[in-house]
Amino acid sequence: MSLKKKRDAEKEIVVRRRGRKGHEEAHSGAWKVAFADFTLAMMALFMVLWIINPAKSTAPIAAEDPVANPLMEGMINIFDGFDSPVALEAQPSAPEQVTEDKAADEQQELESVPSKIYRTRQELEQLAELIDVLSGKLDALTNLEVAVVPQGLRILIKDDEQRYMFERGSARLNPQFDTLLRRLAEVLVKVENRIIISGHTDATQYRRNAQYNNWNLSGDRALVARNVLVRAGLPSERILQVTALADVMPLNPLEPTDGINRRIELLLLTERAEVLYRELFGESYPQARLNRQLTPAGS
Repeated sequence: MSLKKKRDAEKEIVVRRRGRKGHEEAHSGAWKVAFADFTLAMMALFMVLWIINPAKSTAPIAAEDPVANPLMEGMINIFDGFDSPVALEAQPSAPEQVTEDKAADEQQELESVPSKIYRTRQELEQLAELIDVLSGKLDALTNLEVAVVPQGLRILIKDDEQRYMFERGSARLNPQFDTLLRRLAEVLVKVENRIIISGHTDATQYRRNAQYNNWNLSGDRALVARNVLVRAGLPSERILQVTALADVMPLNPLEPTDGINRRIELLLLTERAEVLYRELFGESYPQARLNRQLTPAGS
């Protein structure tokens, strides 16, 4: 071997390989650190939102319960020394408080009604306004009509297009009107005027039984209304008469079968009207006859 070749063999051979920079970065751990930071930030955000958002459950979460409150599991209570927003749920909700206040106001309003005989037109108008307010609270503005008439105060309880006071062809009272009558009795119990209750039907003939007709039906309905009022507290002696009028006095004479003709009427009599009513049915005649019989001879 020549000296030149021997020197070339003895030289150290160094091989340099240039790596692919982009490939190495793709397999490095830098992206994992960034993803971990992102995940930690999201967890912190959800934790803050969970803390500041009151629980929707009406029962408060106990702070010492590690199952119900995961923030307490193995760590210091972060709400120590502060009012927990979750604890606010233990307080009564606003709608319940409003309902209680409304009921208290209504009760106070009823208690403010004096127990007396309503004599003047002004007094009867004030009573009518109170009943109008009651009908509005019971969503019965289309079912309850009040008017001052020469004989006293006329109260009409009637059907509308969606609701019937009684099931058709029967004297079975629907629940909403049962409530209406009972609430009305709470007002009328303070009114010492005598009352006449009359039942009315439309002109549709009752076909189920020839022995049972609109006269029977209107009378039965008037009796049902009377019984509900009495059971609700209205003294029975306040009711002077319960009468059946069938379809002879329609509210809409041009349409005798119109549903508006089906109704119960309450007439609160003035003192003068009560006297005339008693005279109409001959109450004064038997009394005068009895007085003559008790008068000593020759006096």
